[in-house]
This record gives sequence, structure tokens and C-alpha cells, in this order.
Amino acid sequence: MKPVVIGNATLYLGDCMDVLPTLPRVDAVITDPPYGVLDEAWDDMEQAELTRFSMSWLSAVRAKSDVMVAFFGERQRGRFQELLSMLYPKVRQLIWNKNGGQAAADRFFYAYESIYFCHQGSRYEVAESVEPKSLTVANLIAAGRAAAGISRGAVDVLIRGKKTGLCYRWEEADCLPTPEQAEALKNHLPMHESFGEALADAYSTRERVVSNARRNTGESAAKHAAKSLDVLTFSPPKNKEHVCQKPVPLLIKLIEAVPDAQTILDPFMGSGTTGVAAVQMGRRFIGIEREPTYFDIACKRIEDAQRMGDMFGHDVRDAYEITDQQASLLEGVR
Repeated sequence: MKPVVIGNATLYLGDCMDVLPTLPRVDAVITDPPYGVLDEAWDDMEQAELTRFSMSWLSAVRAKSDVMVAFFGERQRGRFQELLSMLYPKVRQLIWNKNGGQAAADRFFYAYESIYFCHQGSRYEVAESVEPKSLTVANLIAAGRAAAGISRGAVDVLIRGKKTGLCYRWEEADCLPTPEQAEALKNHLPMHESFGEALADAYSTRERVVSNARRNTGESAAKHAAKSLDVLTFSPPKNKEHVCQKPVPLLIKLIEAVPDAQTILDPFMGSGTTGVAAVQMGRRFIGIEREPTYFDIACKRIEDAQRMGDMFGHDVRDAYEITDQQASLLEGVR
């Protein structure tokens, strides 16, 4: 099966279940698969057929990468979440807010789509690396509260004036109290004398982990963690060449969520939006599409993006200093 090669993009016309076994492993899979909500021939499946199909392609994709970002229809959320949880240790739901929507029979609008960010856990759990758990501090706070004979909610009220769930997080080792909160704890609870030393050790460990993360990534881990909301707001493209076409800036944002992924695979390439985003960002791309009409459209769009990248350097956004909002507007008229 001979692919079409366009710069850094390698494109296959064929069924992904035939092509995937022939491919090497990649850094990330980013895709918009069929999920049985349209009357299109490629998407019109009964529930049992859709489940079997999804199990097949998900298993094949899982063998190619530890990271997958995939769109799924809201009506299929329960079914797909269960399948994804069987294959990936970490499954995080993101939301694509479409800035509008399509009217449904119940008079509400379909104004968003679910996106699932699936991965192994260790490389993308920034919160765990920045805030290392300290079971010693957690146990000492729990012991002090028990000795005082009060609830976790009552501790919150004493420390912050209202119930906030903070004491739950301390006792479950999800975070550490600030120095001011630690002083308040010692003032209100009979804390063990080792509390101060344990907390100082936990602070030291956290600082060491953050310093290591900065050296390893070349940037602040905390800044990286706060790079994006989990609700991504982008208007759909106005001039769509595929019924399910996504805006390029949205795909750029999703690729940015996997900063070390140099090779992106899309087994359901459609009109090639993931490939356009990858090429614009200077990433390598592998795309598979079984419909010849959409394959030809994808080839042209990716070729145009590659040509633009060759003219102005790999990342077209940097060449023009385009913001996400401006890119979204440009995509609407592209």
C-alpha cells in the first residue's frame, strides 16, 4: 500500500484496520472517529456494530501510542468512556464549546462536543509532580482534628470561615497547607510537635521536584500546567469540506497538549484538519482515510499548509504572530 508523501506528512488511502498494523509506533494519536450519530454511510451503524467497531480500532490504536486525543459524540459518552478506561490508565474529558449549536428535539442546543485526552499518567500528571503527596502531613492533620473531636468541615470554617473542602484535600494528601494555614491549624488544633518539621520537609520536597521539572522541560511546570482551560472555545469552520470538519486552531490547541509529540497519527483523517494543524506546527503527520473524495481534499489542504510552511518556516503562526482568535477567524474564510 503506497502512501502519498507531502513534506512531513504521509497519507494513506485505505481502511485504518488494514493500514494500522503496518505502521510503527507514534507519539500521539489525535482523531475524530465515526461515532454513530449521522446518516452518512461511514457513520450509520447500529449500537452493537458501533461498539464492535470501536473496540477494534481503539485496540489497534492503543498498540501504536500511549497517548490518544479523540472526539466522541455526547450521546455515546457512556459507552466510549468505559472502553477508553479499559485501555488507558488516565482518561480526561475536555469540552469543545462551539460558540453556538444545532437545535435538538428537546429544545436545547447541541453546543459542545466531548474530547477525551487519554494517556499513561506519569508524563502528563503535572499536578502530581508539582505538588508531591505527603502522607505524613496528611496523617498529622487527621490526628489533630480527631483529637479535637471536630469534623473536616469544621476545620474549614475555623481556617477559612466557610466549608471549602480544603481539609479533605489536606487529609487525602492532595495538597499542602500554606504557612499561614499551618499556623492557623496549630492555633486551633492540638497538632503533634512533629507537624512543623514534617511540613518543612514536604515544602523542601516540593521545591526540589519543581526545580527538577524546570530543568527537564526548560520551562516552569506550573506555567505549563495552567496553559489551557479544559473548555476550548472555537467556532466551527464556515466553509466546511467535510460534515464533521473541525477548526484548525482547535486541533493546534490539542496538539499543544502533547508538547513532546513529534509524530501525530490520525486514522480517520477526513478532510485532513489534524494534518494541517500538525504541518503548521512543524510536526510529522501520518493520516489514513478510506473515502477517496475526502482523501483528495486532505491531500490538497495539507499540501497547501506544507507550501505555506516552506515559505515562512515551519510554524505559520509564529511567522505571522497570529493569535488563537485570529487563527480561528482565518480558518473561517479559508
